Amino acid sequence: MSSSTLKLVSKTKLWRSLTKRVFTFSPRSQSRSSKSHTSDSSSNDILANLRQGNDSGKELQLSGIDLISSLPYEICLHILTYADFLLLARLMLVSKFWHQIASDSEIWKQLYLNQQWYVRIPPNNPRLDWKYLYQQRSTIDKRWKSGSIDKRLIAGHSDSVYCLKFDGNKIVTGSRDRSVKFWDIDTGKCTVSLTGHCRSVLCLDYNDEIMVTGSSDTTIIVWDMKTLTSKFRIRGHSAGVLDVCFDKEHIVSCSKDGTIRVWSIHNGELIKVLLGHRGPVNAIQLQDNILVSASGDSVVKMWDINTGECIREFVGHTRGLACVQFDGKRVVSGSNDYTIKVWDAQSGRCLRTLTGHRDLVRTLHLSGKHLVSGSYDQTVKVWDIQTGKCILDLRNGHSSWVFDVQFSLTKIISVGQDQKILVWDVAHGVDVSLLE
Repeated sequence: MSSSTLKLVSKTKLWRSLTKRVFTFSPRSQSRSSKSHTSDSSSNDILANLRQGNDSGKELQLSGIDLISSLPYEICLHILTYADFLLLARLMLVSKFWHQIASDSEIWKQLYLNQQWYVRIPPNNPRLDWKYLYQQRSTIDKRWKSGSIDKRLIAGHSDSVYCLKFDGNKIVTGSRDRSVKFWDIDTGKCTVSLTGHCRSVLCLDYNDEIMVTGSSDTTIIVWDMKTLTSKFRIRGHSAGVLDVCFDKEHIVSCSKDGTIRVWSIHNGELIKVLLGHRGPVNAIQLQDNILVSASGDSVVKMWDINTGECIREFVGHTRGLACVQFDGKRVVSGSNDYTIKVWDAQSGRCLRTLTGHRDLVRTLHLSGKHLVSGSYDQTVKVWDIQTGKCILDLRNGHSSWVFDVQFSLTKIISVGQDQKILVWDVAHGVDVSLLE
């Protein structure tokens, strides 16, 4: 633990000790001015202890006097930046003075930022109501833990939905009906339907400029996201294209033919072929110049796409793999052995195995401390990636295999063989305008 963290912990412990005394005051004793009982030297002693940490753990003997409220307002504010939510809530019930100071926006700003939560506009914007933001954001956190989630169905595909990706205002899906559809995320209405593949659309990826789709027709189409027209088609795989991803220079695809191919994002020319898997390559993920791949041969491989070299293997599953995620530090794989394994990306060591699904783990999405999985057992599960604990088990949504899941702070979206697009809304009734 760092020295700064130790100081914060010790200051927080002392502050809890001080406030315990405050809560024992009777209204009569509070009505008398505590200033008459407090000298400047006493105030200085408290501040000195707060700064130094009071490592001895001895509780200051305050003799029933609210010393803190006699300090300058700015110092009280500084002290309260070490408080947590529960302490602030209790302080607001003590007196008008404590209610006023514990409601100060600067304190709630620090409490919010200490959680490392995102806010859309710069934190120094004076218009932000930090207490309000904290209330909205903490409500979402509680719902992730409690499972208080609204479910909404979007329908429109005429066959299985294999893949999806979404952002703040739209969902994009690919289907066995050979179409790629765009949906308004709020209304659920289909806004665009693209056709170009002559068989199932199995995978897709997009950013603001382009979209890349892969199909069981063995081709890849690169689309212009502004005009929603095809820029060019890539041919080269001898079987269905099972996954695609891209960066500024490369498009990477994997296939049922057992190969991984790296293409130029500018013109679709083949740059290199990565060989090594002994079965269909079902999923890939790209971070900088590092690619991870998952195969029906039950092995995860890590590649340097600049050299084409396989730099690491992750071995431990007993059956074929369907999905993989990679965040730079961890590799997560889902298998037909019904398990999810979390691996250390540097050493290749298996950190933990997550169990709970009762069929093939078909899809994964890793972001921050959460992992979401979808399975042929028709369920979607949410896991704490650090502990391996399943924190949510979403049932009664899909009536058949789950093919893909994606999630954000406010929602989980899943698609499956039953043609459904399900939006699991964690933030119903919450103002999220500044939170994501």
